[in-house]
Amino acid sequence: MNPNYLDILTEKGSLTDLFGKLMGQSPSLNCLVQGRGPVNRYESYVLNTAPRLFAHIREITMGTSDKDWLFARTVIPLSTLRGRSSRLRKMGKTPLGKILFGSLNAKRVQMHLDLVFADEVGLDNGDIPLDFPLWQRTSLFELATGPLLITEIFLPDCPLYEISKQ
Repeated sequence: MNPNYLDILTEKGSLTDLFGKLMGQSPSLNCLVQGRGPVNRYESYVLNTAPRLFAHIREITMGTSDKDWLFARTVIPLSTLRGRSSRLRKMGKTPLGKILFGSLNAKRVQMHLDLVFADEVGLDNGDIPLDFPLWQRTSLFELATGPLLITEIFLPDCPLYEISKQ
């Protein structure tokens, strides 16, 4: 494992900026899902919302032009999408960190780290070995209009795992 893996896992600012420094260029962001969708039990619990609630969901991958380093799922309760926060509905390929840490002045109020396996988190598409432990980071942010939850899963090509793959 990369000796600086804790620096990557616990980055308090923008992962996009950190990845850009590690790559020497802006990372590539691919928006997989963006729109209204169901919230799972864990997300509902952390966001303190009613079960089976629908929210604004955005799922992305980020990395180099040929290798994904990160999968991220952002869950924003519809009640949070008011005022300046309403711009979060249509981020497309805009990195979330640029908006959160910029004009929205978001505050991270909780961060949780876990080791997970691809099939546990719905990433069992055959590209990731099922026995490869992946670091997952879940962060709860507070905006002026309400909460926002981000789950980030560091994929095997992320330099976080550099030494363990050698």
